[in-house]
Amino acid sequence: MEPKQIREYLAAANGTISLDLKVGDNQDTALSELLASEDISPNELITQEMLRQDLNNLLASLKPVQREVLILRFGLLDNQERSLAQIGEKLNISRERVRQIQMQAMTALRRQQPSIGHYLTS
Repeated sequence: MEPKQIREYLAAANGTISLDLKVGDNQDTALSELLASEDISPNELITQEMLRQDLNNLLASLKPVQREVLILRFGLLDNQERSLAQIGEKLNISRERVRQIQMQAMTALRRQQPSIGHYLTS
């Protein structure tokens, strides 16, 4: 290695600090505690699970074809939203019929607004 490279590596190594380094006014907080976490917080995890359960309960109240249309249309299982034409092709019905079924399903869900009201108010 060239001496210049060695100096660069040594300089870079001196710039690192431990995530356990204590910071703050009282030096009582670890640096790692201040970094943003990409993990979902326990509260967010619980909220997501409750929302998933409520969504499943709402979908269970629909007719099977309505449930399938909404699942496909909004990508509820695979995050893959599909067009009316794609759903019609899959279910062997017309695009217009898919639209009608979607509207009927949405109307049925809106009638249940008291059971989902806490999701609508923020």
